[in-house]
Order: sequence, then C-alpha cells, then structure tokens
Amino acid sequence: MEKKHIENVEDMPVFQLFYELALKIETMSRPFQSDFKWLRSQLLRASESVCANMTEGFYSQYSTEYLQSLYRCRREARETMTHLNYAKDTHLLAIGDETLFAGYDDALRQLGNLIASIERKIQSHGKAKPINALPVSSIDH
Repeated sequence: MEKKHIENVEDMPVFQLFYELALKIETMSRPFQSDFKWLRSQLLRASESVCANMTEGFYSQYSTEYLQSLYRCRREARETMTHLNYAKDTHLLAIGDETLFAGYDDALRQLGNLIASIERKIQSHGKAKPINALPVSSIDH
C-alpha cells in the first residue's frame, strides 16, 4: 500500500475524521433546547478546537511543539466525549447521534498512533522537524 505524501494538515486522515465529527456535532446539536444552549456551545468549541490545535501544531517549527498540540487535541476530543455523554444522559441525542462515540473512539485511536509515531521520531532524531517534513510555504527560498 502506497503512503500518500502529506503536504497540508487537511491531507491527514485523522484531521479529516475529526473535522467530519465536528461538522456532525454542529448539525446534531442545532435542535438542543434553550436550556442546553450552553452544552451546544461547549460541544462546538471542544470539537472544533481539536482541528484548530492539530492545524497549529502541524505548521510548528519543532516536533516537540507538534507533539504538544497533539496532546491538546486528545484532551479536547476527550472533553467533547464528556459533553456527548452528558447529552446522551440527558436524552438530547437523536437516533443515530450515538455513532459519534464510535467515530471519536476511532479518531482517538488514530491520534494515539500519530502521537506514538511522533514520540518515537523525537526519541531517535531529536526535536527538530526534518526539512522535508516542513510545509513548502515555511521553507525559505
């Protein structure tokens, strides 16, 4: 199986999955009752924050910065799951919304694999990103 070259964070399957999940949360939380608008807001912030942190880290200078952003992604994804559990327990989820849990489990597994890969690279090569791993736009010509 040939690996696809990743040039942008949007090319990463784990980013694509978290982004898709954030969009699903936006749609599924629209009908929340006014008493639960705070929960919708928390869900939206946490789910979108995963993607924003991954983007920020992807374009960082050092692998250690990237790793820190991935840890933040994991925390935000876990926070999102806590809010989803609360929505489930208060009967706010519609039929089919519970597939989000399996989606987050899969995305978190992929994120865990990415974190482990970056940790191994830091152990063996140090904290600097290899020059060929930097986005084209960040390389001085």
